[in-house]
Amino acid sequence: MNVIGVLVHAMPESVEQVEAALAAMPGVDVHSATADGRLVVTATDAGAHLASESLMSMSLVNGVIGASLVYHACESDEEAAVAA
Repeated sequence: MNVIGVLVHAMPESVEQVEAALAAMPGVDVHSATADGRLVVTATDAGAHLASESLMSMSLVNGVIGASLVYHACESDEEAAVAA
């Protein structure tokens, strides 16, 4: 399983719409959003949808200026089951 941390930079006037669009993606959680357009986001593999696909999709959301990968961890399915 992959877990990624992403810093998303959005246009300030689009923060609420971007936050809603990101939160609707499978395996994606928005942890924080600021009025000036910075969002702290994590994504995990969700079934057949990979975290890396989520990262690519984030940058295509209307109102997003950029999405930067700032953290990545990968663990086997067995390790993930033990941690849960």
